[in-house]
Amino acid sequence: MSVQTGNGLTPARMAVPDTSRNPEALPRRQPPRAIAGVQAEFLDFEDRSSGPVEIDDIVDTLAKGRFVWVDVDCEQTHPEVITKLLPASGLAGFDPSSVGDAGCCEAAVSELRRSEGLLQISLVGVVDGTDGLVGQTLHLLIGEGFLVSFHRGASAVLAEVRRDYLCDFQRHAATPSFLIYEFWNEQVDQYLRLQSRLEQEVETMRLKLRTDANEATLLELADVTGELLALRKRVMPARRVLEELVARKTTLISEATLGYMSGMIATLERLLSDITSNLGILESAMNFSLTVATHRTNLVMNRLAVVSTIFLPLTFLCGVYGMNFEGIPELAWTHGYKFFWGLSALITVGLVLVLRRARLL
Repeated sequence: MSVQTGNGLTPARMAVPDTSRNPEALPRRQPPRAIAGVQAEFLDFEDRSSGPVEIDDIVDTLAKGRFVWVDVDCEQTHPEVITKLLPASGLAGFDPSSVGDAGCCEAAVSELRRSEGLLQISLVGVVDGTDGLVGQTLHLLIGEGFLVSFHRGASAVLAEVRRDYLCDFQRHAATPSFLIYEFWNEQVDQYLRLQSRLEQEVETMRLKLRTDANEATLLELADVTGELLALRKRVMPARRVLEELVARKTTLISEATLGYMSGMIATLERLLSDITSNLGILESAMNFSLTVATHRTNLVMNRLAVVSTIFLPLTFLCGVYGMNFEGIPELAWTHGYKFFWGLSALITVGLVLVLRRARLL
């Protein structure tokens, strides 16, 4: 179809709707889907780029060869949500119930679970709370091209990692394994910081037990001992997990990272040795305090025994002359009263000299 113009024929234009006055005619783009408590970002180790990833774009980002880190706060959503965000082939063997609510009960310890193409590490640390030490658990799910961290509420280790990991990524990271190192490094540092604080408290407690072992001091001793035992309870399983990771190598963690992690094993062994040493110091201080208290008690009992020994014959004389009998000849003596006190003084002086010579007084 053509239309006639002053210069000839030109093709007719198809009618286009005017959307400037009707915005509803424009195609609408769906807003990106968001899930409470879920945060994703990518790391590209070729061009050193990084940034956030929309929830719906995680699979495409993985397909492009980029590493994806997904963080899940189990206080806001269930761990099972991750099965809807990552490819099912990459999550073979993952059981969301093994993560639970990512909290930390009293018996929780660091663990390692292996399945085909997956590593699941549970890092259990301790932080200072209002009522003493509080446990925190951070679960790491490591697969080909991705890492998922599960936690419940705030995580001290995760906060420290987020503070420094981008700087380390830009400077020297060569593989995604550096993130595993970052998590373990911060967990070990948390143990070391707590041990440093407890070491100062052990020294303070040792000085207190040396000078004054009252009830309040003994209660503080029990608290410090309990915290040391709680720290050792968390460190020993963490060391075993590291030993298993280093001994049973996996393609999900690079050789270089495993080499650095083997150094952490030695650090944890020294830490356990320091904890044992501090427990020994507290035990020695307690034994010394009990020995001093026993010695003081013995001195008091010794003085009481000496006093009782001196007053025993005097009590006997008082008992004899205190009897209500008229046939006691000393009662009729002119100087009987003076004789009684003279005899009492003589007995007292004689016993004092004997006890001094025997080093009992």
